[in-house]
Amino acid sequence: MEKWEDFTQSEVSKMSLQLSGGFQLTPNGVWHKTMRQKVLVQSAVGGIFIGLGFAAPVLILATQNLLVGLLATLCIGAVVISVVSVISIFGWSLGVQESINLCLVVGLAVDYVVHLAEAYHVAPSADRLQRVRYMLETMGISVLSGACTTLGSSLFMIFAKIKFFTQFGVFIFATIFFSILYAMICFTAVLVLVGPQGSFGSLLSISNWVATKVSGGMKGKVLCQSCDGRGYKSQLTEEEPIIQNEPLKIK
Repeated sequence: MEKWEDFTQSEVSKMSLQLSGGFQLTPNGVWHKTMRQKVLVQSAVGGIFIGLGFAAPVLILATQNLLVGLLATLCIGAVVISVVSVISIFGWSLGVQESINLCLVVGLAVDYVVHLAEAYHVAPSADRLQRVRYMLETMGISVLSGACTTLGSSLFMIFAKIKFFTQFGVFIFATIFFSILYAMICFTAVLVLVGPQGSFGSLLSISNWVATKVSGGMKGKVLCQSCDGRGYKSQLTEEEPIIQNEPLKIK
């Protein structure tokens, strides 16, 4: 399509001034529909990736854990794929409304998984199983209740006679349904299997490790409390003499 469009523009540029504003079209509007469909697909895909690009660092900062933030982002990506499949199941074409709705998926899907991830982060235990149990006990019922109220409100739009409200109701219902499904089942199961324990993946631990490398800490160095700002001090070796303070003599 780009090559044909470039060819058309190059031919138009060779024409007289009166025909310089020429453009191509087809009798049944196929060309314009094709170009519009292409722009809608690009807008939907671009909106999804922009949303995920903003959601990932926000989730990582909110949980203060790199692994938990990335797992939550993958969960949102799975929700997006599931909602896209719903459009195909209902036989809808990607129009203006569908393109706008897909740009909203990430913002709606992040609501449930971020609460569970935050509860996992603030759990007092270091063991992953105990942290998952704390997450479900403190935040599970609240997240599930919020999803049920949103699902119930979207049902009224599904049975509307106007197509716009019907599609929007199906879109909201599918987004919330898959969001709570992946958050409560898939995200929880993944945390049980590979969830970080202790300070593993913590941003504070990573920043301390980077600071140690930057400050020059190497193997054979030990941390100390008084180190002249270096963050470490050398262990005494046989070549390093031990200096002892002489006792004060009073005359």
